[in-house]
Amino acid sequence: MVSQATKGADQPRAQWYWKSNSDPCSTNGNEEWTKYSDIESSIIEEAFNQTDKTKLAELDNYSINLNDFIQISKSHPNKQRQIKRVLTSRNESQGLKEERFFLTPELSKTFTDDWGKEAYIFLSQWKKGKELSNAEIVEQAVNGIIIEGKKLGQHSAPSLSQLLVTPSASDEHCSDGCEMSSGAMEHLGDRCTV
Repeated sequence: MVSQATKGADQPRAQWYWKSNSDPCSTNGNEEWTKYSDIESSIIEEAFNQTDKTKLAELDNYSINLNDFIQISKSHPNKQRQIKRVLTSRNESQGLKEERFFLTPELSKTFTDDWGKEAYIFLSQWKKGKELSNAEIVEQAVNGIIIEGKKLGQHSAPSLSQLLVTPSASDEHCSDGCEMSSGAMEHLGDRCTV
């Protein structure tokens, strides 16, 4: 019998790309395509799956017209580039598929470095004297991300904040009181015990 997590891993996943040639209108030479970030791809895919006739996705610096498959710069509306949607298996190694002869770049700093410790200390101090449930903490974090994102003009903030409340397949080990996704908890440095 196949588990739900395995079935989810076999489902195709949409990855969105924008044409990144120096001259996007040129048909000469090889086409170069650059991936949108995971969060941007998620925003575009959500708009793509809507039943509206005018399918538009709003990113931080671009509007995505899904009827014409173009990306339009918000600061320079005449700067437009083609986009495309590619369905991939969730278990494919994207790093190898993208660049066969290059290693995936390392993160300059991980969340397990000093930042994670500092975040944990900050959260511990912040929580002192407050009787908040995990759900209330998550709600405040989500609202904070949305507020700060709006101040910075970041359209991805609401989608990013949803990562805190969207359960993942790896959350099965959490106790019933765990309100955050495992990815969010990893970033906080203390799994399911905020």
